Amino acid sequence: MLKISENGVEGTPPNRMDAVKSRPLIGKLALRFTRWQRARNAERYMDGGDTHLDIGCGDGYFLFRSPYKIRYGFDELMGEQDKINDRIDFPDNYFDLVSMLAVIEHLPDVRNMLEEIQRVLKPGGKLVLTTPKQSAEWIIDLYLKNVHDIHETYFDRNSMQEVSAGLFKLTGYHTFILGLNQAFCLEKIASA
Repeated sequence: MLKISENGVEGTPPNRMDAVKSRPLIGKLALRFTRWQRARNAERYMDGGDTHLDIGCGDGYFLFRSPYKIRYGFDELMGEQDKINDRIDFPDNYFDLVSMLAVIEHLPDVRNMLEEIQRVLKPGGKLVLTTPKQSAEWIIDLYLKNVHDIHETYFDRNSMQEVSAGLFKLTGYHTFILGLNQAFCLEKIASA
């Protein structure tokens, strides 16, 4: 796990570029461009606060940009696959913001993860996420072969509202990168 605060950085994030060394130049450039675009578009929904959790944080790029005071991140590249698929090891009502940039489409049990995120978010807390549209698959496949093997589910505005029903209210949505990617802002609703 990665933790960033005023006291410095705890944990060692993996070097994301190690994972793409064998990719062609177009893959390396696409990764850098899409990472920057995802972060820039997710930041539209961030208004600062105390605590931020980034699920699938990779090398910590988005966390280092975050204005929140205490930032946590975990990623399967750090050997933390169980935290992405099972239980988030934080107390109830702990985070002001949870983010997942290009992660939700990889999850086998999206509803379970959303329930966990809802549990660890403070009342009124936000979930900000980005995900490609299915129509982007052919482009992604140019630099990440067999992407259909690693993407479990594609979402759009309606399917995101359906899968998050009873947990979150959609408060923001927009597309980017020629409409092939999308950003969602969901706000935690009070449990019944």
